[in-house]
Amino acid sequence: MEREFTRFELYELVWSQPMTALSAEAGISNVALAKHCKKLNVPVPGRGYWARMAAGQPIDKPVLPLRFPGASDRTGGDPYRTYSFNRVEEYAEIAIPPEPIFEEEISALRQRVSKLVGRVRHARDFQSVHPLVAKHLEHDEERRADYKRSPISLYQPKYDGGIERRRLLIINTLFQAAARLGCRASMSTSRYVDYYGSDRQLGLKIAESYVGFTIEPLKSKNKGRESLSLSFTRSSTGDEKSQWSDEDGRLESKLTEILIEMLVTAEVSYRRSLVAKRQWLIDRKSEAQTELVRRQLQADREAREREQRLARERVGRLLTQAKMIERADRIRTYATAIVSRADRIGASAEQVAQWAAWARQEADRIDPSRNGTLEAEIAELPKATAT
Repeated sequence: MEREFTRFELYELVWSQPMTALSAEAGISNVALAKHCKKLNVPVPGRGYWARMAAGQPIDKPVLPLRFPGASDRTGGDPYRTYSFNRVEEYAEIAIPPEPIFEEEISALRQRVSKLVGRVRHARDFQSVHPLVAKHLEHDEERRADYKRSPISLYQPKYDGGIERRRLLIINTLFQAAARLGCRASMSTSRYVDYYGSDRQLGLKIAESYVGFTIEPLKSKNKGRESLSLSFTRSSTGDEKSQWSDEDGRLESKLTEILIEMLVTAEVSYRRSLVAKRQWLIDRKSEAQTELVRRQLQADREAREREQRLARERVGRLLTQAKMIERADRIRTYATAIVSRADRIGASAEQVAQWAAWARQEADRIDPSRNGTLEAEIAELPKATAT
């Protein structure tokens, strides 16, 4: 769809008239329109709804459900076009969407998310394994086989015990709890990621948002004790971070709180993206309008400079023409004087006459009023004045 619709706008639209009529107005198929509704979790009228309405039968209109945290609130349109001065006129006229309104307060969202998450129960073993975690366990079996053949530290299994096994168990619990909510996990499954910080970034794709996090060993205040710390950034600028560690209680007991905070962070991130998108459009429009003003000022300046240059050129031609017509008159006067003195010149009257004819012809050739130069200049004058 060329136009962007919010969930509420789309909801009101599809319950106002049959989708076949709406799709014709929107210029897309009713199947495509239904896909937009499904994408935004917008309920649509069922089969026979409009017939029952026409017959005056009682009908129920379901309420618009609340969005999943981080899910999109709108569809259609062209949200982030590549900005180019080649499209400056388009951006100067672009419509700025209204400021986003979020009816659900963050406190209410957190309560709703708490009910969605329920209680995250930490598993102490790998009886149920997330597919990404299963890859690491497979690599451990490969290392175990290599270690039997060659017992060096490079081949020693990583997850038989210790801090790395505990870390992977926590990751497995979080990934499985998130998967039950429809979230997609991400982590490197390479066998060769052995050092902390070397591509150990974890993440959850929560609807339209992504929350990256890390779980790493922490230097404990208690000597000899291995601790873990989980942290993630809560804003795109990196200035808001959440962190949990074993220092104030085992990390395993905080997984419910952590997953809730990740979902809330996804929604906050999405809301900020809408605000940022609107500000992006405002900035582009302002830049485009400024650019149009600059271009107009430049065009006006160039037009003035062009007119001044043309005026100087016309004056230059005027002075040249004045000189040429003066020279032509002098030639004619001179030719007439010579003819009157023909008897004093050692040439025949016929020769003098021929010379005089040539001289007058040369005078006509350089005379602006005779050679067409002045006529062309006069013809061009209205155009130059109009410019």
